[in-house]
Amino acid sequence: MPALVTAAHQRLSRRIARRLLDEGGEVRAYADGDVSLLRAAGAIVATGEVDDEGRLEAAMAQVHTVVHVGGGLLHRDAEAIDREAAVVARAAENAGVRRLVALSLPGADPDAADPLRRAKGRAERHLAAAEVPTVVLRLSWVDTDALLDAMLTSGLGREFGETVIAPVRVEDVVELVVEFDRARSSAASGHLVVAADGPERLRLAEWLERRTGRASGHAGAGSADTGTGLVGRRLVDEASAPLLRSAVGSGPWTTSDPVAVDGWSFTGIEPRPVGP
Repeated sequence: MPALVTAAHQRLSRRIARRLLDEGGEVRAYADGDVSLLRAAGAIVATGEVDDEGRLEAAMAQVHTVVHVGGGLLHRDAEAIDREAAVVARAAENAGVRRLVALSLPGADPDAADPLRRAKGRAERHLAAAEVPTVVLRLSWVDTDALLDAMLTSGLGREFGETVIAPVRVEDVVELVVEFDRARSSAASGHLVVAADGPERLRLAEWLERRTGRASGHAGAGSADTGTGLVGRRLVDEASAPLLRSAVGSGPWTTSDPVAVDGWSFTGIEPRPVGP
């Protein structure tokens, strides 16, 4: 039975879909953008927005696993994260999907201090209530070039550099998702919360130094005094900057919830430290 990846036009979703294709199974890419490369690689493409419940349900027909990445640190609209998760959960129920895997954040809670974690908390609540076995992967700081550029151009002050994160490589995130698709149990119900912190804890300033190879005392705002130039960097989207700033400072960036299963131990994957 096939797997379906939502928002497959987004970078992380594309990588997950491509890796699932490498596993040799049928993959459906549900997207509201260009997925021509996935089509060429063998994915079956369905076009539509994530909150179009009718189209989404039709695309999920006879699907075993749905992978819903949802919005993250660079998202523009926290309310959309909540709304889209509710639609995905309902569509999965109505289509008879066997498992729904969704990405979330440490500290996701409807009463969290920042809007992004509140939205993720509400999204998790929709998933937990769904009549579909669900797995929520609470990923710490996902180490992407897009996030690096956003941090360097966001204008965050020196105090943000002290934020402690547990960065996770994209490659390890993808393998974690694939492993949960691969383990296709017969469970007809249940909700599993999985922690996926990176193998080491770093201050945000240390992560920037490692990724850029240049010393910086600040969290962002590449300039002469940070030692990090902006040449070749993509400027942060100002529409997403407020969510980014509030989420970075609020934390947490590790999962200490005792009900969360350690994803690496559960799957046998050994995550590697992030590199330059």
